[in-house]
Order: sequence, then C-alpha cells, then structure tokens
Amino acid sequence: MTKEERQEREREEMRILILETAGQLIAEGGIGKLSIRKIADKIEYSPGIIYHYFQGKEDIIEQVLQKGYLDMVSGLNSGQAREQIDQSPEALLKQSLRQFIRMSLSEGSQYRNVMLNDSPAVLSHTAVLFKGAAQDRQALGMLCQCLRQFEQMSTRDDIYVERTAQVIWSAAFGLILRITVEKDLPEEQREALITHYLEAMLAVATK
Repeated sequence: MTKEERQEREREEMRILILETAGQLIAEGGIGKLSIRKIADKIEYSPGIIYHYFQGKEDIIEQVLQKGYLDMVSGLNSGQAREQIDQSPEALLKQSLRQFIRMSLSEGSQYRNVMLNDSPAVLSHTAVLFKGAAQDRQALGMLCQCLRQFEQMSTRDDIYVERTAQVIWSAAFGLILRITVEKDLPEEQREALITHYLEAMLAVATK
C-alpha cells in the first residue's frame, strides 16, 4: 500500500468515525443538541480536526441523515427480494409494508430525524410526493411494482399507481411516527394497528 493510499484510508476511517459518533449523539439528544464540540469530545480530538473533514455541523447532520435513509431503503430492498418468491400480490404487499414499518420502528428517533428533516440535501433523497417520484425513489418504485401485480391496478395508468403508492406510503409514515412517539403502547395494540393498516391498504389496492 502506498503512502497516499494509506492516508486516504485513514482519512475515510476518520470520516466514518465522525459520522457514526454524530449519529449516536443525535439518537441520544436530538439534532438540536448536536455540536462540533460534543463530537470532538466523544472521539477525543480537537474541534478543529473535524473541520478538515466536514464544512460544519450542518454538513455532518445532512450526511448522517442521508446515510440513515439510504440504509433503510437498502434493507427494505434486500428483504423484499427474499420475500418475492411464490407469493400472491396480496401477501407480497402486506409483507413489504409490514417489513418497512418494522424496520422503520427499529430505527426509532433516527427514522424520525431523517424523515422530518426539511433540508434540501436530505429532501433530495427522502421527498416522495412529487410527480415522477416512483422513478427516482427506490422504495416508492418498489411499492408501485407491488401494486402493478393486482388485477385492479394492471389497467391503471402510471400516474394513478404512483399516487396510490404515495398515499399508502404516507399513511405508513404517519402510523410509524405516532407509534414512535407513543412508545408506551402495549405490544398487542401496536400489532393490531399495524394489521389494521395493512388490511386498509390492501382494500385501497384492490378497489
């Protein structure tokens, strides 16, 4: 390994350490309480070092949130691929939505931080309500593929299918946020709500 290659690897390792530390601090105290000083204290470096890798706190926050969203989409994509074998459209839609909800709930405050962030850099990855979103947003595109398997959706135009996917996704988003906020819900009630949501969305897809 050349000196330049070693330096580049060390630089990337430091970037990852800073981002991971920032993610931990955001999960513990929220975005508003994050500071360069806190990150520096956590990794036992001077604050000035961090500015060699990032422009500032906002740059770090945006990269942490972007990575969190992309990790969730990647996990959903791999999970859906495993579940697609020999499944009916109804079963596939319910499996995909349930997995998305469970994965998002497991992220806790990280999911909320990502999805409620309105910075242009983060929205460039997370916005899903614009026309043509199914082409640019992997998760929404996968949901449209699920919907296309239904006989009732097979004759609909792309705009109708996309809007249906946007509504289904938004409803899931609302449910995830409420369950995350109302974290003391009994497990039985939480599961009942998720199951009821899945049945309601199945009705939307088959109407």
